[in-house]
Amino acid sequence: MVLEVSISGAILGVDYFNQIAAIVRLQLIKRLVIYLSISSFGLTGCTEPFPGEPACRVEHTQNVPKIANAACIIRLNGQLLSIIHRSSGKYDLPGGSSNGKESAQCTAHRETWEETGFNVEVGKWLGQNDKGLQYYACKLAGKFDGTNTTFPVPEWATGEVTSIQLIDPDAITDKQWRFKGRIIQLRAMFIQVEDSKFIE
Repeated sequence: MVLEVSISGAILGVDYFNQIAAIVRLQLIKRLVIYLSISSFGLTGCTEPFPGEPACRVEHTQNVPKIANAACIIRLNGQLLSIIHRSSGKYDLPGGSSNGKESAQCTAHRETWEETGFNVEVGKWLGQNDKGLQYYACKLAGKFDGTNTTFPVPEWATGEVTSIQLIDPDAITDKQWRFKGRIIQLRAMFIQVEDSKFIE
């Protein structure tokens, strides 16, 4: 009789433990579902969706299939189109990293569009820096007359870019530029770029 009570007590203990474990599992799953729902809303519900990027626009005579990081130099009404990076708080050109599949010209086009919302036409190669970043003369598409000196940052770019503006490259110091030691080369390339100003 004592043996039966001990065995049934052991069985009762195992059943009780299994029931508690099942309840704990159920509560953890419910909390995980709630957490994932909130996280998903936080990541997608409060940010502007990233629109599909436009087709790469390269002047046909300049289409050289080289894969590299690249940037656009855009001239409008004698001024340089620049961005200010959120991380550094300093001026820079629109541009960035290759995705490893596109030409350097298409990298310059895509990165400029992602950071400014401008669908530029990528023109002639202007040079490269010591890190291999390729610079291209790019032209704005549209009727820009140069009266605006600042432009709105697209919602999808606000995590990286705080402002888009026209600046005089001769008035910017090396300390104001995102990467030191690049401003002299930039000025030399800037004077080779055709102005995007629209003239009727």
